[in-house]
Amino acid sequence: MAGRLEGKVAVITGTGDGQGRTAALRFAAEGARIVGCDINEETAAETLRLVGDAGGAMECLFPLDLADEKQTHELMEHAAATFGGIDVLYNNAMRFHLGSAEQLPLDSWNFSLEQVLTIHWLATKHAIPHLRKRGGGSIINIGSVAGLNTLGSSFPGNIGPVFAYCVAKAGLLRMTSLLAVDLAPLKVRVNAISPGPINTPMAAPVYGTPESDFYAPYMKQLLVDRIGEPDDIVNAALYLASDESAFMTGSNIIIDGGLVASGGVGPPSDDIQQIMERDPWPGFLNVDRRWETLGEPPPSTP
Repeated sequence: MAGRLEGKVAVITGTGDGQGRTAALRFAAEGARIVGCDINEETAAETLRLVGDAGGAMECLFPLDLADEKQTHELMEHAAATFGGIDVLYNNAMRFHLGSAEQLPLDSWNFSLEQVLTIHWLATKHAIPHLRKRGGGSIINIGSVAGLNTLGSSFPGNIGPVFAYCVAKAGLLRMTSLLAVDLAPLKVRVNAISPGPINTPMAAPVYGTPESDFYAPYMKQLLVDRIGEPDDIVNAALYLASDESAFMTGSNIIIDGGLVASGGVGPPSDDIQQIMERDPWPGFLNVDRRWETLGEPPPSTP
């Protein structure tokens, strides 16, 4: 259904590539006027061109570092001055450093928390006055299954190179629920989306294609037989940005191919199932043999 965001102004951070670029294109196609930003000039300019070539309305500020509060303030002021206000804030941008709890330097810890968590608070802080003037709106935070406490380290093999990233994403999910409460009087809804493994330019060398080192380990963890794509996340974001989600706030939508539901161990194992069905495992007999153990014939099929 075209026009789901007609008349809305959406600020989307990190529009240079991946999920941010996909969001800019999809939101513009649904009628939103977009204000994007990115720290990478080249990729940001390419997204701006692509949206314009597709007939969309977009402004983009680059290079822009969201950790600089003055620049973040200017981003929101530019959006409001150019398009008359802000209806949607899509907090997508992030950067982080790898390292375990023991190995990570303090500078890398601070950088990761700043670029995964703090920038979303700053963007929200400076968008709130404009959302208030519009009489409400929607804030969408891109979290991660790495921020949940049900998935070990969130990385295959349960190793911890994304330690600071996981901590920051956990904070972002908690911030989402706190903001939902805080901004309810303003009729501003705040929700999160927690992706699992998504094939973006950043992730492609790690697990995005069959040739990537961690592709097979990730695939073993999923219930859906593929790695996710940016459109899988943006589909949910479109819903959260639109009035279709008017009764939804403080929620976290997990889009992960079943990674969390499987406990990170993937679909049922045929090998394990065969072991469990062997004698002496009477508790795992098939249906017909269960009836045999009760001394009764199985019920007839109509």
